[in-house]
Amino acid sequence: MGLVNVGTKIIFIGIGLVALVMAAGYVAIYNASGLDSPLSVVMSSSMQHEYDRSAIGVIDTGDVVVVQEPSRTEIQSYVEGTVSGFKTFGDYGSVIIYNRDNSNPVIHRAIIWLEYNGNRTWSAPSLQNYEGKWETTGSSDIRALSGTLTFHDLTVAKKTVSISLDPKVIGRQSGYLTLGDNPVTNTQFDQAGNIIDHLIGTQDIKSVPIMELPWLGVVKVYLDENKRSFLTFVPNSIVSIVMLFGMIFTLIYCCDVFYRRKQVKEKELKYEQLNRFY
Repeated sequence: MGLVNVGTKIIFIGIGLVALVMAAGYVAIYNASGLDSPLSVVMSSSMQHEYDRSAIGVIDTGDVVVVQEPSRTEIQSYVEGTVSGFKTFGDYGSVIIYNRDNSNPVIHRAIIWLEYNGNRTWSAPSLQNYEGKWETTGSSDIRALSGTLTFHDLTVAKKTVSISLDPKVIGRQSGYLTLGDNPVTNTQFDQAGNIIDHLIGTQDIKSVPIMELPWLGVVKVYLDENKRSFLTFVPNSIVSIVMLFGMIFTLIYCCDVFYRRKQVKEKELKYEQLNRFY
C-alpha cells in the first residue's frame, strides 16, 4: 500500500514539475513580449510552406506563436532580409500581425517598405542592393517607382507577384506590402486581393511573432466551427500533439516505475540482510 502511495506522489510531483516549467516559461515570455497577450493561435493556413502538412520552424494552422510588441524588436522586410541574411519562420524578413477594420488580425510576411512621395510615386531604397528580379511598367527609379511593380521568384515558394502602385489601389499611406507564405492560397499581395486596401504602416502593426510553439493551438482551432476545416491542411499536427502529451505522461510513468522498482529492491536487500543477521 505504501508503494502505491509513493507511486501516486511521484506522478503528482511529475505533473507539478511540468506545470511549474510551463508557468515559468509563460512568465519569461510575458516579460519579453511587452504585451498583455504574449501568445497568439494561428487560425488559418496562409503561412504554411506545405499545403497539406505542418512543419516545425514554419507557422502552420494550430501553431501558437510568441509575439512581441513592435517597438521591442527590429522589423526587416523580405527584401532587406535577402541582403542582411535575416530570416524568420523559414524565409527572409519578419512576419507581422496587423490589424484590419472590423476583421480578425492577419499574420503575414512583410515583403518591402514603400514610402509615398506624394506625387503618385513611391520610394523603395531597400531595392538598391536587392539581387532578386523585379521590374515596373512605369518608372524604375527606386526613388520614384510607378506603374505596376512585379517580383519574380519571390520567397521560398518562387512566386511571381504583381501590384499596381496607383494610390487608388494601395492608398497613399507609406508601409509594407505583405504576403502570406502559402504557395497555393496566397499568390498575390494582400493589397492586391480582398484582404486589405492599403499598405501596412507601423501604426497598423499589432505585434511581431518571434517564436513558434508547434501544434499547441490545435484544440482551439477545432473548437471554432468556422475554422475547424483548416485542420485538414495539417493532419499530422493532431497526431503530433497527441504524441507530445503521450511522451510527457510516458516519461512521468517511467519515472514512477523506476522509483517503485528501486523501493522494492531496497526492501528486498534489507530483508536479505536481516535474514543473514539472524
